[in-house]
Amino acid sequence: MAEEVKVKAKAKTVKNDKTDKQSEELAKAKQKKEEAKVKAQKASEDRIKEERLKKEKAEKLKQEEEKRIKEAEALEKEKKDKTKETISGVAAIATTALAGKKNKGFFSGLIIGLVAGIALSFMLSGYLDTMFKNPIETVKDNFDEVLTETFAGYTAVDFKNAVLGEASQHQELIVMEQPLVIDTTITKAGLGNLAIFSKTKEISYAGTGVYTVDLKDIDEDHIRVDEEEKTVTIYINHTVLQYVNISYDEMKFEDTEKGLLSFGDITLTMEQQNELEKSVQSSMRETLLQETLLNQADEFAKMKCWEVFQPLISAVSPEFVVEIEFNK
Repeated sequence: MAEEVKVKAKAKTVKNDKTDKQSEELAKAKQKKEEAKVKAQKASEDRIKEERLKKEKAEKLKQEEEKRIKEAEALEKEKKDKTKETISGVAAIATTALAGKKNKGFFSGLIIGLVAGIALSFMLSGYLDTMFKNPIETVKDNFDEVLTETFAGYTAVDFKNAVLGEASQHQELIVMEQPLVIDTTITKAGLGNLAIFSKTKEISYAGTGVYTVDLKDIDEDHIRVDEEEKTVTIYINHTVLQYVNISYDEMKFEDTEKGLLSFGDITLTMEQQNELEKSVQSSMRETLLQETLLNQADEFAKMKCWEVFQPLISAVSPEFVVEIEFNK
């Protein structure tokens, strides 16, 4: 019968090159986010300035064309008045000729001339209408087009498609890794559980907890576009402790402490070894699931996701910035 073995494992977080690098990356990401906000604000101000200048130019064009329109209308009126005078003159001549009735041939020719003159006058009047009216309408159409031109060049759908396309490629995004040291004490009781027959061994394990955020559930309902605030808010799940790794290469063994009447080293059965590993992993998970570490992982998740999506949103519109929030 195998001797009773007790295992006591206690995990604690440690700092190393990996945690230092993660902290540096987080600080850089925060700085990039602030810079992105400034850049987006400038892009918005530049667009507004461009719109204002273009509208001012269009307004000046409108005033110039309105002046031309008035001049054209005055000229058109003058031409029409002259046409009316011509028609009146022809009519007067015809009336005089009819009153004389001296020459039938002359009378017939005069009538024909009168009709041709009137027709020519109306043709001239129609030509003037065409000549002056079309440019005026064209100018008005061009001006309206200038004022209604959109400077945005995007729709809410464009933002959502960009986010959804990228989210599908990052279903399990690693956001933080936390190294641990797990100090483990193995006690193997001896005869009658007396200390003089017992053995104790200290083993130090190194391990890492890996936190991820799952983006595969992001759909259109998780994306909110605020055109007034120029933000695209993406709602993500909270981070989870995805798995723990034990680095057996970094195990450290202390000498076995033996009772006065205890001999030999501690040997474990396969079942006892499995229990030892379960105890180590359980201690790791208990430490890694502490609220402080989960909150820290969430902070990393926000910045990691921001770095993933911000370039895509900027490509759609340089005026917009990404905000990452968690699902309720």
